[in-house]
Amino acid sequence: MQLVPENVYHYLRKRQLIDEAAAVKGHFMIHPVATRNTILKVIVEPHNSLFVKQTGNDTVAKSLFLREVSAYQLFKNAKEFAPVAAIAAPLLDYDDENNIMVSELLYNARNLSEHYMLTQNFDVSLAQGQAIILADCHIMPNAGTDVSAFPKLLPWVLQLDRHNADAFFANSEASASVIQLIKDNTLLLNALKELASSWQCTHLIHGDIKWINFLAVEGENGLSQRLIDWELADIGDPMWDVAGLVQSYVTAWLLGFDNGNPHSTELPEYMKLYEIKNMQPSARAFIYQYLESKGYPESEHAAFFTRLMQFTAARIIQTSVEGITFNSKVEANNMRCIQLAFNIMKDPLAALDELFNIKLYHYV
Repeated sequence: MQLVPENVYHYLRKRQLIDEAAAVKGHFMIHPVATRNTILKVIVEPHNSLFVKQTGNDTVAKSLFLREVSAYQLFKNAKEFAPVAAIAAPLLDYDDENNIMVSELLYNARNLSEHYMLTQNFDVSLAQGQAIILADCHIMPNAGTDVSAFPKLLPWVLQLDRHNADAFFANSEASASVIQLIKDNTLLLNALKELASSWQCTHLIHGDIKWINFLAVEGENGLSQRLIDWELADIGDPMWDVAGLVQSYVTAWLLGFDNGNPHSTELPEYMKLYEIKNMQPSARAFIYQYLESKGYPESEHAAFFTRLMQFTAARIIQTSVEGITFNSKVEANNMRCIQLAFNIMKDPLAALDELFNIKLYHYV
């Protein structure tokens, strides 16, 4: 069945997920959310509401659904992953026949992109909290833990050397043209190949870390954070997740320029919040906290920073290309992203200094 606002009540009632008494009293609203999946926010009462997600039934969508369900089963059944359950939005039900998941709709929550825009403030404590969350998620499975549901896949951007440019995004000339540009750049393509060869399938990773997948939740004790959307969860390289958060700062800045004025070096007034210098303290706090939480010794900082920036460059490329999938042309800001990724790959530690004011000699 395909869920729509008109039938979701009956579906939830059949699955015993709805408070019928509250619904009868009129406390029942449905807010569809426009995404590639079917998303319905079902508001019953502020503290008793549901987030309903239905994926498609094609092979790719089905595999993503099963990966997300498998992640939640891992949190529930494997003792080493039990702490992650407190970080994720509570899963209440899943229906693998119809590819439907129902989780608790977190009251008074907004994603980090919304939070930063509304507060106009990159709170350092929030960044530190994100680092702690990722450090807590990045767990190596015990020998007896079944992780066979996870495919241990390389991100597509690390596979550009293996496929034609048009193999990644069907019918998207803009994406294919940027991918071909990258493939024609020897330095970029070789750097991506080296990252692929260094990829380590060792830890649980979220796989799609970015600001919109962190929720800031208002509570009696202030803000807490949850990590949502686990459909790309895998056993992989934790640096991919760390780089995902770092690239959120960079792409918020780069994609904020006026595409109609490609030579401008100033953000429009309404985007001034995202000047990279305004975000530096938050980005530094995130990076430092992750280093501390995972216990990296100083002797490994140089290698950590180098690899982090290289993966950040790969994530910038990925975000740029995915962002133009449905565009008719390549925008100036997409080219800014590719140029910066090139500069980072060329000298990762210089980019670390220029972007985030982190100098390696502070750790030598």
